[in-house]
Amino acid sequence: MKNQYNILIAGVGGQGNLVCGCVLAEAALQQGLTPTTGETFGASRRGGTVLTHLRLDADDLGPLIPREQLDLLLGLEPLESLRAAVDLATSRTTAIISMTKIETPESIAGKVKYPEITEIKRSLRAICGKVYSLDPGRIFAETGTRRALNAYMLGAMVTSGVTSLTEEHILRAIQTTLKEWDLNRVAFEAGKKDFRSLVDL
Repeated sequence: MKNQYNILIAGVGGQGNLVCGCVLAEAALQQGLTPTTGETFGASRRGGTVLTHLRLDADDLGPLIPREQLDLLLGLEPLESLRAAVDLATSRTTAIISMTKIETPESIAGKVKYPEITEIKRSLRAICGKVYSLDPGRIFAETGTRRALNAYMLGAMVTSGVTSLTEEHILRAIQTTLKEWDLNRVAFEAGKKDFRSLVDL
């Protein structure tokens, strides 16, 4: 990995977006890297846009990732991932996205229609260099909760090999940062397995 590396976590309020950023920052510190974090928020309500910026070894720069400098888009929600990609991603960007949608207040009210998932995937592929779309529905069903989405996505990210953050350090950061270690370990392993199946590793 080059000296500076930029990760954006895109999701909505209530998904644990900020905690996911904390896990990655902690893992980076354990590896001797210098993480710089920043957040931007949409509507200040549950379900509003939340973006967590994590810049590795970019301590001489600002906390927010500039346009066209996004290396990894870790998407917890498909529509928010697409919105973030439109603003920041380019062909240099790898996107690892959960395709489990969360309806917006406007779409729930019938004011707008949530885009088709196939359209979101097509648009992401037109913007990003690589797009990996995952369906965490199985782990949600097995565990009876969506609280472990972060760990699931981090398992997929580790398996992709797109960052220098190691499985050992991310697992240690999950254990010290997140609650419910047993649940999150199961989700982490599920994310690894699903990513391997996706790319036939």
